[in-house]
Amino acid sequence: MTYLLFLECFVITAIVEGAAVLIVFRQKRYVYYSFLCNLLTNPALNLSLLVSVNLLGEGAYCPALLVSEIAAVFVEAAVYNYLCRFGLPKSLMLSAFLNLLSFAAGALWFAAFAPV
Repeated sequence: MTYLLFLECFVITAIVEGAAVLIVFRQKRYVYYSFLCNLLTNPALNLSLLVSVNLLGEGAYCPALLVSEIAAVFVEAAVYNYLCRFGLPKSLMLSAFLNLLSFAAGALWFAAFAPV
């Protein structure tokens, strides 16, 4: 069951962030870079949340989520900076925007479709 949840999180993130990158930049290679960023950070983020909650309890979810999301923003910004040559400020803004967008989409998705 956890594998399917990880896959669902990854697919939502990849689609939302890839679509946003395509709309903003209109370059397919940037969509590919977005996919690579998410392949690098999304599984690690979800695994860190799972481990944190299993080791520290439900109360650890929000702090672990915050730390993991911030780490993902910085890692993805470094990748965008390297691959796209945007410069660090633009890469950080892009990464933060995309992560906020996919976080909101995932929250809406799971609010609407998660089993009660």
